[in-house]
Amino acid sequence: MVERQILDEGAPVHRGPLGRILRGVELVEGAVGALLLLAILTLVMVQITVRFSALGGWAWTGELARFSLVWLTFILSGYLLGRDQHISFDIIDYVLPERALRVVKIASYVIVAVICAAFVYEGVGLMDAQSFIRSSAAEIPMSFVYLIPTVGFALTGVRALIGIFARKESA
Repeated sequence: MVERQILDEGAPVHRGPLGRILRGVELVEGAVGALLLLAILTLVMVQITVRFSALGGWAWTGELARFSLVWLTFILSGYLLGRDQHISFDIIDYVLPERALRVVKIASYVIVAVICAAFVYEGVGLMDAQSFIRSSAAEIPMSFVYLIPTVGFALTGVRALIGIFARKESA
């Protein structure tokens, strides 16, 4: 059985001005993902330290850590799709001929783009409906809490649209 070595694979290369924009977006997504991961680690460590000290409990650290995990998931969704490292079954990659495999990938990108567009639409409605509500402990506006997953779905949808029309070359 052939195993795919994800760590050895480079990012797909896109040529031209679109490629520069995609590399910039990918850099920002990766940096935001790293910052959110660092924030989760820091917030959980603060929560543990405060819980066992005389400072009392800070409920906002746990809430912010949970929000950060959700944000991390959605922000990196487009990043992973663009690098072809999203969760997938690769069995069909070894069975189908190249042309049929391209048709399957295009169909999956179309489905992802349509679903992401629907989630972006619903996310905007949710942000509008929740604009006056704040989170219970950290007092973060819920419209901001829903903004980041909506942006994540938008970025994932854009990456799916690019996947439909662009052929990726290895780095």
